[in-house]
Amino acid sequence: MRKLFLLLALLLVMASGAMAAAIPQVTDPDNGPEVWLKDIYNADGGALAIGDVVVWDTVNSDGDNDNWVRRTTTADTWIVAGVVYPSAIEAGQTGSIAFHGVVDVTVTGSVIGDGSSLCSSTTAGSAYGCASGNGTGVNRFGFAVETGSSTSITSYLTL
Repeated sequence: MRKLFLLLALLLVMASGAMAAAIPQVTDPDNGPEVWLKDIYNADGGALAIGDVVVWDTVNSDGDNDNWVRRTTTADTWIVAGVVYPSAIEAGQTGSIAFHGVVDVTVTGSVIGDGSSLCSSTTAGSAYGCASGNGTGVNRFGFAVETGSSTSITSYLTL
């Protein structure tokens, strides 16, 4: 009976890690900073492209499926979940988002300079250079690590 109980407990522990974050256990100094990933569900209604900024979907998430996300359409929101990476995610499907590390981020507006804070924008799935005073609080989710174009920029995520 004790062996059966231990086997059941072991199976429950193994099954509970199915949606755990993928955080590397070691740092590789030769290949730059590692990217931390989280498995999510796409609740957006359309495909999520690589680099899209996503927020936690507080409407569709409940106690059984807390990992639903959608593209952001709110400027300076504090519920940014991460950036779609390393591949696109079809509507209603699972995929992964980066929440820490260096990835390319979809941006809108004028050219964003190296070191600028990134915040969510009103353009679906995009970030922008935070307005003065907005890039210092909880609504900032990363920094530009190079001067980018008006559509994409390499960024360091700090969620």
